[in-house]
Amino acid sequence: MTFKILTMIVFIAELIIAYTLIKQLWIWDKELISLNETICSAKSGIKDISYLIKKISAQYVEFAYDFVEKIKKKRDDSVINNLNKIIITVILLRMNSKFIKRIIRSKQFKLLSKGLSLLRYMV
Repeated sequence: MTFKILTMIVFIAELIIAYTLIKQLWIWDKELISLNETICSAKSGIKDISYLIKKISAQYVEFAYDFVEKIKKKRDDSVINNLNKIIITVILLRMNSKFIKRIIRSKQFKLLSKGLSLLRYMV
C-alpha cells in the first residue's frame, strides 16, 4: 500500500514537471514565432540600412584619405614657409648692420611702419 502511494506521488510529481516543461516550451515557441515574424518584417529595412551604412563607410574612408592628404600638404607648406623665414632672417642678419640702420632711419620705412600700425589699429 505504501509502495502504491509513493508510486502515485512520484507519478503526480512527474506529471506536474512535464506539464510545467510543456507549458514553458509552448510559451517560448510563441515568443520565437513572434520574433521570427518581427525579423521577417524588418528584413527589407535591415537591408536598406546596411546598404546606407556601406555607402557612408565608403565616403568616410574617402574623406579620411582627403583629410590626411590636406594635413600632409599643410605640414609641408608650413615647413617650407618656416625655412623661408629662417633663410630671410639669416640673410638679413648677415647684412651689414649699418645698412639695416639706414633702412630703419629712412623716411619710407617710417611711413610704412606708421601705415602698418594704423592699419593694425583699424582692423
